[in-house]
Amino acid sequence: MEPYFRILFLIVAFFFGAILGSFACCQAWRIRLKEMHQKSPGKWSVCMSCGRRLKASENIPIFSWLAQRGKCKKCGAKIGNAEILSELLLGLSFVAIGNVFFDDIITTLSEGSFQAMLMLIFKLLLLMFSLSFMWILVVYDAKWQKLPTFLLTIINICAILYVILLSIGQILNSADFQSLGIFLLNHLGSAALLAGPYFLLSAFSHEKLVGSGDWLVALPIALFLGHFWLALITLFLANTLGTIFGLYKKARRGEKRIPFGPFLTIAFSIVFAAQNWLMSLVAFL
Repeated sequence: MEPYFRILFLIVAFFFGAILGSFACCQAWRIRLKEMHQKSPGKWSVCMSCGRRLKASENIPIFSWLAQRGKCKKCGAKIGNAEILSELLLGLSFVAIGNVFFDDIITTLSEGSFQAMLMLIFKLLLLMFSLSFMWILVVYDAKWQKLPTFLLTIINICAILYVILLSIGQILNSADFQSLGIFLLNHLGSAALLAGPYFLLSAFSHEKLVGSGDWLVALPIALFLGHFWLALITLFLANTLGTIFGLYKKARRGEKRIPFGPFLTIAFSIVFAAQNWLMSLVAFL
């Protein structure tokens, strides 16, 4: 029965992520309108072109976009690709995270440890909550190449809480403070390796090479990953994706500056999902 439970669990995770992906787009627009001192659409979703309040049937992630062919039913204005991409990618990211946690959830359930299960649920929810806020940053940065400070603050606080939870787990499981020290050193090394270069590039180039917010995106990602090898792989993958996209944008539109936050977040989702395989590969090498 376990494979069926896994499939059901991942389907639920996908739709939960897709809903939050839609939410991320809405919140990005609300933050932008507030920043521009324009009227907010309020608590309801509306067409950004004609202002019409959307019906419940028009708010179903992915399906509504496909059914309407990416256009508003009333005015025919294009909704944009960012919305469906946000829903799909965050849904897939939640699937990846859920798959990482699923085996631990099954093991903890079989052991019947309420304390361990509670800790595991907190970790999973904290990670998903943080990724949802990261995704608002992804949408905002992709559209307007800015990173709202208060969102960066929330995500960094969540990452610190995540490390604290993991540290408590280390103490409860082993009561070995030497292991805890190694654990914390790994997290500090991860932060220095991933966030450090962006901080230095931003400071010494006066934000000409990278923005000042990029290292604040990289810092919580490094803390969530918790190992310098994973941080190094994320650094390589994010820069590779950013370079490919940058060359494409320059060839097509002549644009030189690209938002880097989205590539850090996408690379993080991939590396976190494949962390066990990547660490086994590193150990083999």
